[in-house]
Amino acid sequence: MEAKVRLKSKKREKMGKIWAKRVGERFQTLEEHTLWVLEAVFGGIDIERAEQIAQIVGWNREKLLDALFFTAYFHDIGKGTREFQATILKGSPSYHSLYGALLFWNDPHFSFSPGVSPLFFAILTHHTLFPYHTDRVSSFTYLPEVEEFFSNYPLFFRKFRGRECPYTFNFTPSPSPVPLNLLTHRLNRLKFQREGFHRFRLLYSFLSGHLTRGDWEASGKFGAGVEIPSYPHRQKLKFPFSLRQFQRELGECQGSVVVEIPTGKGKTEGGLLWAHQNLRGPAGKIIYTLPTSTTSNKLYQRLKGHFGERVGLIHSSAKVVLEEEYIQERGEVDDYFLGRLPFIKNFTLPVTASTLDALLKSFINIGRFNLITANYLNSAVIVDEVHSYDLKFMGFLKKFLELSDQLGVPVAIMSASIPTPVKELLGLERYPTITQPELFKKKANQIFKRPFPVEEAVEEILEHYHRGKKVLVIKNTIAGATRLYQTLRNFAPNSLLYHSAFRKVDRQRKEELIFQKLQSPGGFILIATQVVEISLDIDFQLLYTDVAPIDSLIQRMGRVNRRKNPETPGAVYIYQVENSRPYLPFLVEKSWEILEEGYFPISHYRRWLDILYTQFFHSSQFQLLKYEKFLPSYRKYDQKLEELLGIRKSEDNYDLRDIELPKGEFLLYSDYIDGKREYRYTISLPYPIFRNWIHPTPPEEKIRYPVLSDGVLYTFEEGVQVKEENFEFI
Repeated sequence: MEAKVRLKSKKREKMGKIWAKRVGERFQTLEEHTLWVLEAVFGGIDIERAEQIAQIVGWNREKLLDALFFTAYFHDIGKGTREFQATILKGSPSYHSLYGALLFWNDPHFSFSPGVSPLFFAILTHHTLFPYHTDRVSSFTYLPEVEEFFSNYPLFFRKFRGRECPYTFNFTPSPSPVPLNLLTHRLNRLKFQREGFHRFRLLYSFLSGHLTRGDWEASGKFGAGVEIPSYPHRQKLKFPFSLRQFQRELGECQGSVVVEIPTGKGKTEGGLLWAHQNLRGPAGKIIYTLPTSTTSNKLYQRLKGHFGERVGLIHSSAKVVLEEEYIQERGEVDDYFLGRLPFIKNFTLPVTASTLDALLKSFINIGRFNLITANYLNSAVIVDEVHSYDLKFMGFLKKFLELSDQLGVPVAIMSASIPTPVKELLGLERYPTITQPELFKKKANQIFKRPFPVEEAVEEILEHYHRGKKVLVIKNTIAGATRLYQTLRNFAPNSLLYHSAFRKVDRQRKEELIFQKLQSPGGFILIATQVVEISLDIDFQLLYTDVAPIDSLIQRMGRVNRRKNPETPGAVYIYQVENSRPYLPFLVEKSWEILEEGYFPISHYRRWLDILYTQFFHSSQFQLLKYEKFLPSYRKYDQKLEELLGIRKSEDNYDLRDIELPKGEFLLYSDYIDGKREYRYTISLPYPIFRNWIHPTPPEEKIRYPVLSDGVLYTFEEGVQVKEENFEFI
């Protein structure tokens, strides 16, 4: 449908009275809002990073920053229409992003390829990501005062770019809307260019991402008084202890790095020192990633101790965690919290604790990928506990590392132990490795192998308990842990069961009890699953565990004699299992064969690890998994970019991990009846199993989480109780 665009002939108001923002009875002019946006945009730019991006997209740095200026200056010019002024005064619908973008449909200065203007797409999508239905507007009318604002761009250019403006733009409103199929046709031409979709996505994300950030900052400042602090780059990070050698080296290291340090030796602090060293000015950000939401929550609290309100949290349930934290501190969710939330969930705060999944899924255009990409480009990224990821996830991780190298984004890969074959698979040998060999020379635990199930060691476990020892027992499944707990509790009243199928509030309470019991005199037995491998900073005297892959066993053994005190060596007893679930049988069986009995330095564990994964990587099973899992995931970025024409938003059907039974959050029926419906009362359970036990709730109640039927039993002592064959998979 042809659009009728005309200038209103009758002078209505002065240009300064074209409104851009309204909060209650307060109004902000288009000129002031634009000025605030420009200040925010250019206050968050790293010049060196802009140079690298310009080279990749085939421009020079000045052209890139000039394009950013015009994107920001003209982003809201569509508000100078009669239709938008009616919106701000009366609430009627309008589409100012489209009105403004149409001025740059035939952009003469900044086309990426014929007919593809990054200014057009950045302005068009600064509120709603592509695809934007551009053919839904029949007519709109620009006010004559807008021409004065339009013609003032050389003055603002001189102010923000520091030189005279060499570009000429004419105010020629488009006579018709642009059909969506024409936009997609032009974008589709990018496939004929070398890395066309990748380079245009990068250019678009740089321009539109910084525009979105600047627009949100200016709007938040005018609205709820939200201002985003910068990273304290001039301050030195201080810790209440003397730095180890590896921490000092990390504090001086520039660029991507591999960090291998035993558990409990200050790896987290070392990572922060590295990130601090690799940030460039106040616009820099630290993104610290971990494998799970539970570990991310704990890291978030830890980082707040260093950086205060500059820290954000991102994972699938982070919004609820932050809401509940804010309510506890301030009483209720208010406009300030809601105004700050968009910045938090898109990595805009100076420091963010996150799952790695939340960052990587933006690379396949899930969520506000343009803003996340712009923030990522200004970041130093820490990937901790890298050994925890499955082969499918590692395929995408490899691609992420290659992209980070190309884009100049420094990444620190950290773990207590990374097998040499895994390093080769991910290409980590190209990075320097920082470690501290003497830390691996320490001995921690005497290791014993027992060719029978741990259930046959109940009397031995109880004997240690009655001698006042602190004993950790780890089973590979919830069902196994629960059965063993039911046996032990009859003879050891000071025992506790801990696994993933408890309410969040009960898991927190159990963690508090674990620390209390470890500090108290007398015996204590903790029966747990592999959730203790990376989520708890605990220290026991003895470990009784099912055999598992060696990398998992190393993590479990790190929970015994954590300080590696030679005066009080720990004891680790490893038992055979009949069923390898949830691990690959090959890894469990070979781990049992490779493990030795004795009192070894930690470096010896790493030798076992290399043997295991060398054998596994030469097996036919690995070759099949590499073909079915790793390589398709590695190619996913390029495939999705072509499918999405580089900048189309993707649905969040995220499947980067190899998860047989994806989990969801559930409420107990009793909590639902009692009105306890917050996140802290939820339980993480495998959705394919528990979807058959959901209690129907009235739609008008708008319950955030599905409610389990009252037939699902639950106790603080044992957690969720259902038929054990279902729990064998967890």
